[in-house]
Amino acid sequence: MKKYFVIIGAAILVMALAAPSMAQFKSWGHMEIQTIWEMKPDFNTGRGGFNQGVAASTPAEQKRDLNWKHIAERFRFYLQYGDPKTVRAVIGFEADSQEWGELRGSGTTTGGRMGAYTVDSVQLEVKHAYLDFVIPNTPVSIVAGLQNFDFGGRLFMNCDAPGVQVIGNFAPHKITAFWWRENDGIQLTSGTQSSPVARSTYGVNDTYGLEYKLAQKNYNIAAFAAYKNDLWTLQGGNGSVDINYDEHPWWIGASAGFRPGNFDIFGQFIYNGGKFKYNGPTLAGFDDIKLRAWAAELSAKYRIGPGMFVGLEGFYATGNDSDDADKYKLYQVPTNSESQSIFGNDRTVIFWMNAAQMGYYHQANLAFMGMWYGRANFEYSPTAWVRFNLNYLYIGDNTKGTPGVYTDGPLAGRQKIVNSPGTYSNSSDPRTFNSAATQNVDKKTVGQEINLITSLNIYQGFVYHIGLAVFLPGDVYDVYDTAGNKTRSADTAYAINSKLVYAF
Repeated sequence: MKKYFVIIGAAILVMALAAPSMAQFKSWGHMEIQTIWEMKPDFNTGRGGFNQGVAASTPAEQKRDLNWKHIAERFRFYLQYGDPKTVRAVIGFEADSQEWGELRGSGTTTGGRMGAYTVDSVQLEVKHAYLDFVIPNTPVSIVAGLQNFDFGGRLFMNCDAPGVQVIGNFAPHKITAFWWRENDGIQLTSGTQSSPVARSTYGVNDTYGLEYKLAQKNYNIAAFAAYKNDLWTLQGGNGSVDINYDEHPWWIGASAGFRPGNFDIFGQFIYNGGKFKYNGPTLAGFDDIKLRAWAAELSAKYRIGPGMFVGLEGFYATGNDSDDADKYKLYQVPTNSESQSIFGNDRTVIFWMNAAQMGYYHQANLAFMGMWYGRANFEYSPTAWVRFNLNYLYIGDNTKGTPGVYTDGPLAGRQKIVNSPGTYSNSSDPRTFNSAATQNVDKKTVGQEINLITSLNIYQGFVYHIGLAVFLPGDVYDVYDTAGNKTRSADTAYAINSKLVYAF
């Protein structure tokens, strides 16, 4: 009997010694599988887009009844060691596939191609790696390393970056100072960074900011300010001459949410100022460009009864005026901000990205700048395990200008941008982008989307989302000749997109 007591005692001792160490470890993450089926995602105009296939040029190619269909997969996995009340280290991993059966190319793919045949040749991506610690005897904590920066909701910043956040928790108040770095060094030629990085040259691309939040039971308010100091980015060339604009945009925004009775009201406004400072050789027509833009949203939801809501929402983001060469009026977000990925959450199935429910490889349009919309929706949850969300959106265009080409200045010979829908880019000049919309005429209707998003809670953390949608494209997607005469009307698009996700 004594022997058994000794064995039991030894086992208890081992468990006691191991328990503090095991308590330091924590893991979490999620896995998701997306299915995409879209009919005429190019609206039968033959234009390529973010996820619309290869562009077609001839009228015969344009009417091709394109059917976009594939399966994609993604997972994220996090490990934590330590205690959030003192110090912890967090590392996160991610792997993605744009489609099952995709080509991985030669050798090993570094990211975004998990769905290739012979999947064990694909490398894992590091998403986060940071230290999170509390300054002893203070309410201040510091997060330093590769981390997520999330400010301004779906209208400003949501992206992973190297940097630091200093957070003061003075409940119910929270103040966060943040800094992230996009680049260090200089670009010597268009698209090429100096190698090794020229650390002796202050050619950085940094963003600094401050955020304040107050959370209460019936209301919450927030405000933030941010400034970007980009001394790194080379904007492109004019013939054999490299043209450089130092970018100095700034943002100031405020938001508030109120919950009086059965209402849930939210609003946000962000002003985007600053300038693109010309820093290149003396050339006719090249000068500083002032930024004068803003974005706003306002929504109201009313609870009719248990599990039943109706809502109204409006959104507006300024578009550029191609006839005003001294000012850039298109609203900006930080480089590659994934606020664009969550812009359609709970709202769209086919037009804007709804990363939360539909995934990442379905939308017709990624950017929301230069557009506005009005939305009406109805939500109903007859039981705890199912939710129906019916949406109607009318989308308009805010960009304007006289169609044609620029005759002088830095954009001489380039097409004027007079309609917004497309993926904006400052890779050549801060006023150009790749658009799927026509630019031969200035039109104002982007289109209308009607969708039904159903969420089924199968088990705890295991949810299946399915979205049915129809999109009626507006006149910005019609095809026009150089004289502005319509040669083809855009066709209606349909979609059945879904996402199966397990969060653990």
